[in-house]
Amino acid sequence: MRVVSVQGIPQEEKGSYVLAIGKFDGVHIGHQAILHQARSLAHNQSELAVVSFTPHPVYVLTGDERYRTWLTPERDKSRLLEQFGVEALFLIQFDAAYANVTAETFVREHLKRLGAKSIVVGADFRFGRGGQATVEDLKSLASTIRVPVHVVHHVEENGVKVSSSNIRDHLLAGRVEAAEALLGRAYSLTGVVEHGDARGRTIGFPTANIGGIDDYVLPKNGVYAVSVDTSVHEPGRNWFGVANLGIRPTVNGLSRRLEVHLLDYSGDLYGKQLRVSLLRRLRDEMKFASLSELTQQIRQDCLMARIMLGLSSLQE
Repeated sequence: MRVVSVQGIPQEEKGSYVLAIGKFDGVHIGHQAILHQARSLAHNQSELAVVSFTPHPVYVLTGDERYRTWLTPERDKSRLLEQFGVEALFLIQFDAAYANVTAETFVREHLKRLGAKSIVVGADFRFGRGGQATVEDLKSLASTIRVPVHVVHHVEENGVKVSSSNIRDHLLAGRVEAAEALLGRAYSLTGVVEHGDARGRTIGFPTANIGGIDDYVLPKNGVYAVSVDTSVHEPGRNWFGVANLGIRPTVNGLSRRLEVHLLDYSGDLYGKQLRVSLLRRLRDEMKFASLSELTQQIRQDCLMARIMLGLSSLQE
């Protein structure tokens, strides 16, 4: 998939595109409905492209630190979009100047330059200066450049609209199963194994310290059953494991870390890129009186993860 960084007025594209427009943070089941509609319109006559934005517009406009991070940073967003048949991603660099682009300019100049043949958006899409233009405005403006607009109604789960904000809320509360239902896949974070303090190895539970995940929305601190892809660029090598996300209070940790123990794995992971998918929440992070108590709890966590993942049973 071709990823094009767009700053200011886009370069004129020679191709013809069905453009799906939105932030697409999470590429959740609501976004997937938009992509399916766009894919059906593209057929073999034009390419499917996504127009998205970075940094998050809410962060640029309000400075809200919650939106400094993403459910799917750019590297994950592009990977997932490609899996849904997207052939080009036009990533608009959103800043204060771009926030002042009028609705008319966005449609008649920017989208036209991006080769729009058709446009697909969600029903709550807003655009233009102040985000005041609606899908009806989009239809009206796009008609002046003879481009049809297709509006996809939002997807609901239990009567509630699926949204990136709802998924963020689930993750911050530790409800990874609920987040998975809305994403259509387990929530995952991709990072590189860094050297830590090697304390896990000394107590019989070696862990991989995952770095480079500061741009993700991090779930509530705690212990999780996980699936780990140990070969991100060659999918298919997966291991179940137990992950701790938090500050490690028993050893007086100060920084927040994601540490993963892979069940039944032996080998050197330092420097490797891993994708950690959060499957089930096991418990809150706790402070123990001693390393011995911590070791016993980790043993119980591993047993519970094995049971939940079908690797063991209470009868064994």
